[in-house]
Amino acid sequence: MYGQPAYGSPMAPMAPAPMYGSPMAPAPMYGAPMAPPMVAPAPVYAPPAPAYYPPPAPGPTIITIGNTGGSNQTQCNSCGRPTDSIPRKKVGPVAIAWCLCLLFTVGFYGLCLVPLCSDNCKDTQLVCAKCAQIKATISANCC
Repeated sequence: MYGQPAYGSPMAPMAPAPMYGSPMAPAPMYGAPMAPPMVAPAPVYAPPAPAYYPPPAPGPTIITIGNTGGSNQTQCNSCGRPTDSIPRKKVGPVAIAWCLCLLFTVGFYGLCLVPLCSDNCKDTQLVCAKCAQIKATISANCC
């Protein structure tokens, strides 16, 4: 009646309605051999390039003037032997003069004592390594 199959007559098989958002793929066939999975081969990476390190800088160039025989020994006036010299810094007249100049210009805020702490404003005494007597005194040049 009215376009419907009669009661008791075989019905035509109906296809299931696809789910919303699912692709239209054929149903799996049971018992059929399964295809191997598609796996991409692992990428092969090249080893990293070695890091570039610049060559070390050469050390300081030491220039000696008036040095004879390849030795730093000078004649000591006290013991009369050629010995090495040990430099020693001492406060001299140049450092005191700078302290007075700074005292009159800046006042006593501690800045006038800077020349007493700076090695550039101190005199250098060369002391004999054997007898500990002063061989020479080099005046400061901090001007």
